[in-house]
Amino acid sequence: MKITALNSYLFILFLTAAVWAQEPAAQDRKARAVGYNDRAVAEINDANYAAALEALSRAIALEPRYATAYYNLGTAYVRLARLENAAAAFRKALELHPRYAEAFNQLGVVYLEKGEHEKAIEALGQAVRLKTDDPTPFYNLGCAYIRQQKYVEAAAALEAAKRLDAGDPEIRFNLGFVYGRQRRFSAAIAEIAKAVEINPADEQSQMLLSQFYIAAGEREAALAQYDKAKRENPELAGKLYREIFKDKILALAGK
Repeated sequence: MKITALNSYLFILFLTAAVWAQEPAAQDRKARAVGYNDRAVAEINDANYAAALEALSRAIALEPRYATAYYNLGTAYVRLARLENAAAAFRKALELHPRYAEAFNQLGVVYLEKGEHEKAIEALGQAVRLKTDDPTPFYNLGCAYIRQQKYVEAAAALEAAKRLDAGDPEIRFNLGFVYGRQRRFSAAIAEIAKAVEINPADEQSQMLLSQFYIAAGEREAALAQYDKAKRENPELAGKLYREIFKDKILALAGK
């Protein structure tokens, strides 16, 4: 789940030509607000969150209906783990721009981090309805359903995310995990194997793939994975060995 700061182009899209046709003083005020917002985005990207908050407060003081500034304010608060403040900022962005898909997505992520799963699903559902071509809210919605152990719904959301970005290893990993929970081991192995192919250094994917091989009765495949790891990553190979031969190790230990 990613939190992304947005530049001012969205704010420009939200404004009508009539607004920009206002007197020069109003145009100057808007231009200054845009400048503060863009400065805040740079500060967020550099992890200078106090400076970002100051710049965004100036932007909002100049333009109280600046939805993108509230969105970025929420982003800064998320980075500071101030989730209540973040949720309030995202809600304000949505009050000002009710079809702000990115704000629905980030609000859903905040609710998810707070353990408010139903609220997260509601917000993320709005995000996927508003932005059907973005894999991120589908992925986050799938994660929310996983937290609730609603694996049918999680699979549907993650499959949608995969259709939009088949090269994301996190999407493939989580979809494989869901298939595993449904005991669809062939499908699970295919997804986790793809995640490993995309990111071979991810030990979590490697370990889960080994577990699914064993659960599916594909011991030879698990041993082949172990042999490859011995050549490429001896530390991982040791972990895979303990997973593959766990039953024998426990028997020798008298457990």
